[in-house]
Amino acid sequence: MPEQQPSNFSEFDAAAASEALGAEPRTMRDIAHGDGEALDVGDTVLEVYRDAGFARVTTPDARIELYRVPSYNVSSERVVFEQGDQDDRSRLLIRNDGKVSFYPVLRATESSRTPDTALSGRQDSPAPTAPSTNVTGRNDATSNAPEGEKGGEVQQIQLQGRLGRDPWFSTTDDQPVAGFPLAVNNERGQTTWHKVVVFDATATELHKAVSKKQIGKGKLVAVTGQPIVREEPKTNGGVKKSAEFHATVVTPGTKQTKGGTLNGASGAIA
Repeated sequence: MPEQQPSNFSEFDAAAASEALGAEPRTMRDIAHGDGEALDVGDTVLEVYRDAGFARVTTPDARIELYRVPSYNVSSERVVFEQGDQDDRSRLLIRNDGKVSFYPVLRATESSRTPDTALSGRQDSPAPTAPSTNVTGRNDATSNAPEGEKGGEVQQIQLQGRLGRDPWFSTTDDQPVAGFPLAVNNERGQTTWHKVVVFDATATELHKAVSKKQIGKGKLVAVTGQPIVREEPKTNGGVKKSAEFHATVVTPGTKQTKGGTLNGASGAIA
């Protein structure tokens, strides 16, 4: 099935979603949301209540509920729901193998872009580095919220430092993903390591810069983006937390100036 343009949620096509996910739809009725349809994808259950603008995904370990859903998208192997406006959006993705991803869609600020040298690709950022077998928490949980988010607004942060190794490259849900460890020194000479991850066109441009030897191990770069904390369920129970810096802009070869701030601590380039 070819990729479709985003469609109005109130016109949700259960037949198209059924074909994409390989699951037969069945009718549902919820006391709060009225009539709806459900699709069983392995142990994952997707429920859609078009008239109420409500979608729910339930796995053996978690449940995510989306209210006032404006649009959705169906491709050959997944269904994606968008929630929120252009400046504050979340994305819920269900694949035909039952795996689920739920994550914020980050946008770069205008001031964070620089002409010519900035590797700033499409402003949307997709799924985390690798999709979890199951979702990591409810929609109302705060543990996955980006540390730089205040009052519902995404606060872009800039870091400057040197790469600890050449960037790695991969794909997640058919989208390019890349990353590298970044060493940032503070004014006292102390080094803090950050796990930088980039997505989509930014990852593609990073690959071009690495090919041209503009970026690589030991080279100085500036990155603009947002620190987040990811949570994934452990196989033996509990939750594994990992800190990442999701960058929307990567600028190679910057001058040795004062770095940006991360959680109030400034860093200087050595």
